[in-house]
Amino acid sequence: MENLIKKIGREELEILFQMSSSLSSTLELPKILEIIIDSAKNLLKAEASSLLLLDETTNELYFASATGRAAERVKNLIVPIDKGIAGACVRTGKVRIVNNTKNEQEFYPNIDEKTGFITRSIIAAPLVIAGKTIGVIEVLNKKIPDQGWTEEDRELLIIIALQAARVIQNARVHLEIQQFQRLLKNEVDARYAIVSKSAEFQEVLNLAARVAPSNTTVLLQGENGTGKELVARYIHRLSKRPGPFIAVSCAALPTTLLESELFGYEKGAFTGATSTRKGRFELAHKGTIFLDEIGDIALETQIKLLRVLQEREFERLGGTKTVKVDVRIIAATNQNLQDKIKENEFREDLYYRLNVFPISIPALRYRKDDIPVLARHFLELYSREMNKPIKGINKEAMEKLIEYSWPGNVRELQNVIERAVVLATTDKIGLDCLMLPQPGPEPKIEIGLGLKDAVKRFKINYILETIKQCGGNQTRASRILKIQPSYLSRLLHEYKKETTS
Repeated sequence: MENLIKKIGREELEILFQMSSSLSSTLELPKILEIIIDSAKNLLKAEASSLLLLDETTNELYFASATGRAAERVKNLIVPIDKGIAGACVRTGKVRIVNNTKNEQEFYPNIDEKTGFITRSIIAAPLVIAGKTIGVIEVLNKKIPDQGWTEEDRELLIIIALQAARVIQNARVHLEIQQFQRLLKNEVDARYAIVSKSAEFQEVLNLAARVAPSNTTVLLQGENGTGKELVARYIHRLSKRPGPFIAVSCAALPTTLLESELFGYEKGAFTGATSTRKGRFELAHKGTIFLDEIGDIALETQIKLLRVLQEREFERLGGTKTVKVDVRIIAATNQNLQDKIKENEFREDLYYRLNVFPISIPALRYRKDDIPVLARHFLELYSREMNKPIKGINKEAMEKLIEYSWPGNVRELQNVIERAVVLATTDKIGLDCLMLPQPGPEPKIEIGLGLKDAVKRFKINYILETIKQCGGNQTRASRILKIQPSYLSRLLHEYKKETTS
């Protein structure tokens, strides 16, 4: 390349420099192709130029860009790879020079016949990247007819072809990345879309939209599966904070591991800490951190979290250096934190730091208007994912969905629709596709019991049904019953003793 450039005159160097500068300013493929062929035509002092790219699926060359009188007419025309000078250029991987097309057997007159352009002479160079030919650049008709293409013309076209191949490939990769990002964004948007028409949930979204532009800490309250994380993501999207959205499930991690996840750790802080690691708060810098199930954090971690809320600073585990972060905090809980304060399980000062802007998210059973739209949304999502042409949900099945109480809320509805799509054998979801828990028989009222015994009987039946609805999870059942797990365990033990004695 350096030897070639040394042979080039001042005018040619200026054209090449201008081409290089223009190419470095854009990644738009049509603009890149236009710059390349304009430069090639001007550099070789020709009437026209064109750039053909190889379609590997059909093994044909198509005109991606062209200059000259026939530029518009040449669009959508193709050249078989076994035809013409361009085809020979691809097959051999070498520059081809034809100074008189009338005497050239390989010349392909079909393009001239379709466009009305007369090609007297042609020089073509392959576009090669990493040993692979991706197309051809060709220059047509020297402006001075009695002059043929020279060795200098050949060297100039090689320089253009080398640079053209590289920038075209970069533009293609950039375009593929953009397309992948759009697909990924569409998939994420579909997964985290907020679908609602109920007045109750619209009020939630209204509050979220009003608090989003500020940096105010938000506390989301609601049962499991009501969409607290979706609302948190909604607030983050509307906030325009440039950083990421980082979600942490506080209940899913033991205390020691949770602290290292939140605050990070230094190398050697504990056995296995072979390198320094950033915590979730650092990763969320300039963005939002979502602390789900905040009520399950241990008291010792609550103290450290309080400092982050107050000062936006902390130390990594095993470290002494203070780390400062710019982060928006959104917390969520399905528990009554005020009750936990009374039971000395949650710090009151932390509660007031979190409860700056509370938003209560109603359970699905209190917003029946959302059930049909959510069901159709999940149906569309899973039908596309499973490639099943399911068009809708029939009337009987929809009525069943609306009547059901949804103890698992939106998450349970999503699971029910996913199972229904798996089971569906027609283009409509019917009752046979719905796997909903069957309601138990109505409890028989036993006449003759005293009021105290009747209340006791109802109490234990209600407890057992709640545990059943929670899939046997006594911790979750105790939250719904608003009693301590230890107290629930004691009640069950007493009931077991009574029934076996």
